[in-house]
Amino acid sequence: MDDVRDVRIVEDVETLKALSDPLRLSILQAMSGAPADRSWTAKELARELGEPQTKLYRHLKHLEETGLILVAETRLVSGIVEQRYAAAQRRIELSRGFLASSAAGESEERDAALGLVNSALTSFERELADALRSGRVRLDDADERRRPMVMIADFRLAADRAEAYRMRLRQLIDELNAEPEDPDGVPVHLMLAMYSPDE
Repeated sequence: MDDVRDVRIVEDVETLKALSDPLRLSILQAMSGAPADRSWTAKELARELGEPQTKLYRHLKHLEETGLILVAETRLVSGIVEQRYAAAQRRIELSRGFLASSAAGESEERDAALGLVNSALTSFERELADALRSGRVRLDDADERRRPMVMIADFRLAADRAEAYRMRLRQLIDELNAEPEDPDGVPVHLMLAMYSPDE
């Protein structure tokens, strides 16, 4: 699809709000995880996500209005207009400056930024739980490369060591974002997070 951008940089509150709903984020992840030329009907997405089809329509409309998805094809099926949707970008990045100003800014912007964090955590947790339940991922997989790696911990580190880890994570994130899409590659789901709260 020629209209699909490589990267969408999010710099506005409306798009941030659209991303702050776990179901909308799951819709985008399903579309982005599929081959680049794949488009989806609401029925196909409902089956993929295990959600009622009627529940998806307003979310699809919202994603379309914010330009995160596009109508790839429209056709008449048994007298009903059916639309096929595709992600409007291969990858989404949040403008670092915008996210920082949103988190510190007006209540509406801050709520949207916090909603996005919550949406991402909820979506990742749901996907991992579904993969474990279905057996697509196993904690005891004989192939160590297929076992999930999960770490949740609290540490007290020297400030310079904490900064060194933060920089290494930033470097890893930048490397992953620069990685070209491999149509023959294996799917990888990843969430990285680190923060140092004020005491």
